Amino acid sequence: MQAPKLQVALDTTSMVESFRILGNGLDETVDIVEAGTMLLLHEGLHAVDYLRTIYPDKLLVADFKCVAPHFGTQIIKRDPNFITVLSVAEPHVKKQIAAETLERGCGQQVQVEIYGEYSLDNIREWKSYGIDHVIYNRPRSRSGPWGEPEAIEISELVKLGMNVTATGGMSYENLAAIAGISVFAVICGRSVLKADNPAVEALRIKRRIAELWK
Repeated sequence: MQAPKLQVALDTTSMVESFRILGNGLDETVDIVEAGTMLLLHEGLHAVDYLRTIYPDKLLVADFKCVAPHFGTQIIKRDPNFITVLSVAEPHVKKQIAAETLERGCGQQVQVEIYGEYSLDNIREWKSYGIDHVIYNRPRSRSGPWGEPEAIEISELVKLGMNVTATGGMSYENLAAIAGISVFAVICGRSVLKADNPAVEALRIKRRIAELWK
């Protein structure tokens, strides 16, 4: 079983802050760099341009949380590997953005970010559009460490044939709760960004992933 990739979410308010955080080795340690929603809100799609230019070979996520198809058109042009669409967006939004990424022929993928309830019919619908990647958000109503509920919910998505990226307070301590589940990536935001040394913390998390997914 392949170990999950480590994704860092740049939910900062400026590119200056993002590059400061990525420096000192963090950019070399993480597998996926995410232009977070907060960063895109403050800097616009130029943030994706900057990150793609500086890291041409790094997996890049544009976490725009699209709810309209023309948003997707503008993001796709910036060459991120992954584009996020909210699960609550209307079906034609997911369908059109997924079709556009496929038509472009650059291997870009749509990730459906799950908020609230979803059903087997939803999963079938998304797969019919060519979408097989979801972002599992731990419900905000839950507090404390990750545990069995999160493991069960992620496992169910995997069994339905979806690639899963897990987020929502993910940290070094919470990795054990989903150990051994075939997860595509884990997103670490605050646990890395707020660390005294983000690069050192990311390396610690990567080593823990290697231990848990032997």
